[in-house]
Amino acid sequence: MAIRDEFRKLIVKEINYVINKINKEGSIESKLYYFTGVHGIMQRLFNIDFDEELLIAHFVLNATYSTLNQRLISIKNREAAVPLEEEQLRKLTIYLKQFAKKLEQKEDLNEVLHKFILLAYSTTGNGYYLLTKGLLKI
Repeated sequence: MAIRDEFRKLIVKEINYVINKINKEGSIESKLYYFTGVHGIMQRLFNIDFDEELLIAHFVLNATYSTLNQRLISIKNREAAVPLEEEQLRKLTIYLKQFAKKLEQKEDLNEVLHKFILLAYSTTGNGYYLLTKGLLKI
């Protein structure tokens, strides 16, 4: 990602704040609320230091949030056949830590973005089915 080091550090700092808040929050709603801070900081940086890789990371993280949030909404509407499990939220923080580390060390982000996509898919009907069969690993 070809962004200025000061912005790279700002994103990493925001991710670490988000991880801390997710770990301290009890409700899924609050955890997801704080997760929005990650793709939010990226979007705010677009106008200052645009980078295509930053856009791709933003898109994947925003889609991950949207998918997790949609599952939460479905559960609240009593469509609970597909749960949002604690393990999925635990993986969210693990992947955020990996993302921050790769970003900080200026490493390729594709592997960790791939994990976010699999995590998001695991909260869909078919994704959860594949997860329970052991075919989808998060």
